[in-house]
Amino acid sequence: MRPNLTKRLLREGKAANGIFMTSGSPLLAEILAHAGFDWVLIDMQHSENSHGSLQSMLQAVSTTDVTPLVRVTANDPMLIQRALDMGAYGVIVPTVNTRAEAEAAVAATRYPPRGIRSWGTPRGLLYGGSDYFQASNEELLVIVMLETRAGVANAREIMSVPDVDGCLIGPNDLAVSYGYGPELSEVPAVVEEAIQEILDASLAADKVPGIQTYSADSANRYLHRGFRFLGLGSDVRLVGSAARAMLAALERV
Repeated sequence: MRPNLTKRLLREGKAANGIFMTSGSPLLAEILAHAGFDWVLIDMQHSENSHGSLQSMLQAVSTTDVTPLVRVTANDPMLIQRALDMGAYGVIVPTVNTRAEAEAAVAATRYPPRGIRSWGTPRGLLYGGSDYFQASNEELLVIVMLETRAGVANAREIMSVPDVDGCLIGPNDLAVSYGYGPELSEVPAVVEEAIQEILDASLAADKVPGIQTYSADSANRYLHRGFRFLGLGSDVRLVGSAARAMLAALERV
């Protein structure tokens, strides 16, 4: 089976960085996959992507060695299995608040007897290889999102679930969960404490701590704190930021 290069990096203790695709553009997905990220994630939760466009987005990423991931809309076994059947090499599962929810997410990604995934992967075989059934349980990446107060409270139990590879903190939703707004210029102290709790829980369980960031400076700070699965914003944010920077530098006459 085609190796999951992102999972290889993480197992070696190295960092893996990537970007969220929210625009629904296969061309932009292909451009960013060629840019040098370790993983590119097709976001189904907060984007214009749909199941109708998912396959073409994954195919665009597959023109490179970059790992194609999908953030599913919800912790639903059918949504998880469909993403994997279309060739995703891992899923990010939003709003996981309990050990049972983490166990359910893992079960949806594994064939029996380790899980409940049913057979029928039209593109998984094409992208992954003829031994997909035998090897996919080990190659696929399972990342759970910890982004609520409940997720923080249960972080140690969640991260101890077998076959959960790591977590991804959603700092905006985490801040909202603590009564603040999103997109804050400074992270409130209570939210920073929650982030540290999740980091500690991940490291204690020998799992990969991850966080979504929106600048290289922020990503570097979290990297030096011990985070290894780093999201670097999204395609839409990147385009908007580059456009504003160019216009700001443009001389006016």
